[in-house]
Amino acid sequence: MTTRRNFLCYSALGVVAVTAMLVASGNTVSGQTNHLKVGVAREVITPELGGLFLGYGSDMGSTVVHDDLTVTALALEYDESRVVLMSATDCLLDNDLVATLQTACGEAADVPAANVIIAATHTHSGPVTAAFDHDMDIEYCEQILTPKCVAAAKAAVNAMKPATVGVATTESKVGINRRQIFPNDGVGLGQNRWGLYDSEMTVVSFKGDDGKPIANMVHCSAHCTAAGRNTEVTRDWPGVMIDRLESESGAITLFFNGLCGDLSPRIANGRATGDINHVMEVGALAGLDAVRAYQDIRVYRDEVLSVATGVVRIPHAPLIPLEEARQELAKLESGEQARFTRKNMNVLRKNIEAHENGETGESFFTYPQTLVRIGSIVLIPVPFEASTEISLRLRDYSKYGHTLAIGNTNGANSYLPTRDQITRGGYEVDMFKWSGARRLADNADTHLINQNLELMKNLESGVSE
Repeated sequence: MTTRRNFLCYSALGVVAVTAMLVASGNTVSGQTNHLKVGVAREVITPELGGLFLGYGSDMGSTVVHDDLTVTALALEYDESRVVLMSATDCLLDNDLVATLQTACGEAADVPAANVIIAATHTHSGPVTAAFDHDMDIEYCEQILTPKCVAAAKAAVNAMKPATVGVATTESKVGINRRQIFPNDGVGLGQNRWGLYDSEMTVVSFKGDDGKPIANMVHCSAHCTAAGRNTEVTRDWPGVMIDRLESESGAITLFFNGLCGDLSPRIANGRATGDINHVMEVGALAGLDAVRAYQDIRVYRDEVLSVATGVVRIPHAPLIPLEEARQELAKLESGEQARFTRKNMNVLRKNIEAHENGETGESFFTYPQTLVRIGSIVLIPVPFEASTEISLRLRDYSKYGHTLAIGNTNGANSYLPTRDQITRGGYEVDMFKWSGARRLADNADTHLINQNLELMKNLESGVSE
């Protein structure tokens, strides 16, 4: 029998090729031919005990379910446009896995695969859903995650009904910069009290035309590592926050983590990780923030839904020079095999192979992109553990009142630091530099920002390029 100790039970239940879809908005729900429809559904995706966790490279299997992992789907429809937003309480979702989920969920929910947005909340206390230190848990992905995601997507679409939208923001100190700088000028994972972090929490609420709550979304930014190197299956601190807001509002709530690549939860021990008690502490504070923002929502409106799809194209950096790669590989092969040594050796071998095959010219990393606009709210999926400054810059440059970049969404492609962070180095930068034979260029942050801003223009134009 699975042992389960629940949380405090608050729960009440590039150059861009673009296709844009847009329809006009009405002022009220009643009597309008076109108005927003919303539906929500949730499924439990807790793994069997004994499996490994993704995040720390630990060989300790899970021993207890502290709180169930879930996937929550929010379906939105306006005229002929339909989108399914999904929040899965996993750490990362492999690119191929995401593609499979988008296709399967899209077919079940009668939604284009590109319009299925799947975000991982980034808990480090869930199963291995992307190859990192360990092989993917294929059995979990095929037997639990995929069918449950499909079920949630289909149920959310079937539950759609006319809805209005309210939104509010508040300051939250749930996160803190984790790039701690030491006296020797080294950078490690800890808490950098003067470092940049995103203090804005946004709560979006949907109500039916009867005034009853349908669903909520919470967006804020911090790694889900409060539980530390634990063996309890848990959603980490966002789980407590979600439960608290669900108790307050009576509506199912989705959490979308922002760009948290360089942010830890603000744990009382001054470190980047804690234990299950710190999960409760951080989550309780986040819950208070979420409830405060929810209570600040004064107006609910019938809003427009629009979607813009395209391709983001980011240049790769030049290959490591051939002789330098050979020398570094020989050094690693003759030395001690540390945690990431094998991964780095594989990168060097691929680098050398690219040289030998003459693949040394200009190269780009591309990924499909779908932006979703709900009135003044724009959701920007980012398939990286990107640094928080990227989110802040997107928000500053955007003309929309609530520009929400969602990290670890629609794929997992390692870290994406800012150019100034690359100069100083540190864990996130090391992971970025060793992400593949052709890592991204140092100014990848600027390319990602500018191309999403360009794509954002098509949320209103209704013009296909």
